[in-house]
Amino acid sequence: MVNIELLKRTELFEGLVESQLHEILSHSITKSYPERESLFIQGEEANHIFILIKGAIDLTVKTKEQVNFIASKIEKEGAVFGTASIIKPFRYNVSAICLIPSEVLMIDAQWLRNKMKEDLKMGFEIMERLATLYFNRLNELRLGVYDLIKMSGKS
Repeated sequence: MVNIELLKRTELFEGLVESQLHEILSHSITKSYPERESLFIQGEEANHIFILIKGAIDLTVKTKEQVNFIASKIEKEGAVFGTASIIKPFRYNVSAICLIPSEVLMIDAQWLRNKMKEDLKMGFEIMERLATLYFNRLNELRLGVYDLIKMSGKS
């Protein structure tokens, strides 16, 4: 059973009050996935935001050449993924696959979007944290590309 302590440590929800966290938890389910199981596929309708409870998830992007490119690896308890579910057009922009047996908290994205419209302070807090999350992931990706270019110049 997941309690609100996990949500308090989650980068997307850490600024919310306990009553908001309890409400989010009441619109969530916990699910376990085996190794190599897909949680969602790039392009699918995005119905859930996911929070890693335990395990490891690969987020991959399919390129125009139909090659899977690893965009990110989710390993930290409380890490959020599937955030495209609260951004139009509400389709996953990556695929998520378990690297090892994993357990996640799945939050109903339609409910969360409606709640964010209803409770504007909560909505602003979540979107502000989402912007920070994307900015940090972009910077991580830039560093990875820089390191790759630097390494290829040495060969």
